[in-house]
Amino acid sequence: MKMIKSVGIITLIAIVSKMLGFGRDLLMAAYFGASTITDAFFVASIIPVLLFAALGMAITSGIAPIYAEAKEKSHQEARSIISVLATLFISLSIILTFVFYIATPMMTKLIAPGFNSQQTVLTNQLTMIMLPSFCFFVLSALMTGILEYEKVFAPPAFIAIPQNLFVIITIIFLTKQYGIYGVAVATLLGSVSQFFILYPFIKKYQVFHINFAFKTYQNQIFSTLRLFSPIIIASGAYQINAVVDRMVASRLPEGSVSALNYANKLMYLPLSILLLSLITVIFPSVVDSAVKKGTEFVHWVFKGISLITFAAIPIAVVMLVESRILVELAFKRGAFDETAALMTKQAFFFYTFGMIFMALKEYLNRCFVALKETKVTMTCSILAVGLNILLSIILAHFIGVGGIALATAIAMLFQTLLLFFYLPRHVQIEKTAKLSFMKSFGKLLILFGVIFLLSRFSVLLLPAINPILHLIFITLITFGLFTGSALLLRCQEILGLLQIIKRRKQT
Repeated sequence: MKMIKSVGIITLIAIVSKMLGFGRDLLMAAYFGASTITDAFFVASIIPVLLFAALGMAITSGIAPIYAEAKEKSHQEARSIISVLATLFISLSIILTFVFYIATPMMTKLIAPGFNSQQTVLTNQLTMIMLPSFCFFVLSALMTGILEYEKVFAPPAFIAIPQNLFVIITIIFLTKQYGIYGVAVATLLGSVSQFFILYPFIKKYQVFHINFAFKTYQNQIFSTLRLFSPIIIASGAYQINAVVDRMVASRLPEGSVSALNYANKLMYLPLSILLLSLITVIFPSVVDSAVKKGTEFVHWVFKGISLITFAAIPIAVVMLVESRILVELAFKRGAFDETAALMTKQAFFFYTFGMIFMALKEYLNRCFVALKETKVTMTCSILAVGLNILLSIILAHFIGVGGIALATAIAMLFQTLLLFFYLPRHVQIEKTAKLSFMKSFGKLLILFGVIFLLSRFSVLLLPAINPILHLIFITLITFGLFTGSALLLRCQEILGLLQIIKRRKQT
């Protein structure tokens, strides 16, 4: 019941946060469209995001096992180790920011070789404005990793809200005066606000202070770097993949980079609201079971996979069958014309196929981090990125921006399968547990196929009505069919939920 409450709290905050983020994207589309200016802004935002994704993901997911293991010894040991590591990573982030300031022009040419000289200059300027946000993202990642392990989920979920508000207010009130430069400054201020929101909550654990005792804890530092290095390489590989996608898109018709970005943001909305919230709540239990090295770890891995897939099925079906309406309702206004809508719809449709696998890939990566088997995540990520780059180049030639999104979906499926098949090499899985999981997951695959076909048939039967009503009707039909079919197939996920509801009523 505590897990459901935690997921509920995070989901509610995430809904507010993501709706604001989505509103920010709507305003970007309405005020700037899919143009050379937005192409420059989105490419400029890649460099700080690239840096943070490489280091930030390693910190957020990797700091929890280190903290848990240190706490098993003593609270003082945990405080000392985490403060030293925090000081180290903050110092590294400042150094990297200065290095990338110098390398910005070269990075722009590498990321967007198809840009003209005017776009290149604009991209360089926007990048230099937003680069310092990387340092504050690292600070937030350190605090988020500790707070989430301590099961303080609300503050880390909340931090994106003020960041989005900064950008929204700037677009509405300051665009005429400052243009896209104002949006870049607002993005930087939003990253600064994340630190000030989280700091009051982290103070009670006494782990966040400057501590240059690197020599005293040099063994722990080297051990942490060995643990983090594969995660950083894996995250970096994934971001390189995003860079290559934009490089390929920059050679397609004008607005392709923006269309790809808008489609990805629209797909990411349900992914981050529900699926990543679910992963966030499950992860501390995965870490504890990995530290204690019991058989419970396998139970949590299988349970997480099933819950994530079960939650994603009806959402993915609605997104697939209503992709055109969703894109038009979300973006088609102002400077966002029919051509931009068609490009975005195509990319969104193919991205949706990979949504479930993006969530499962993220969850399985975290499971291996909990085991401190980070080389597995690195190997699988590099192989998946290689496949993605190859397919992006090939498929973009045939189906344009949709080919880039389809390549990402295929690569995410490939990486998920790789991680799953690596699992038995690192943990002992009883045959009965494996068979039980395969049976349960098989039901979920059948459930997805049945619901997709029935929902698609329902779309054909519905008369031409208002797009919003059409979306509401299809959503209700899909979730109704999903619930009924899950009960008929006796899926363990819905049966478990019904048992919790019954126990709640009895108490």
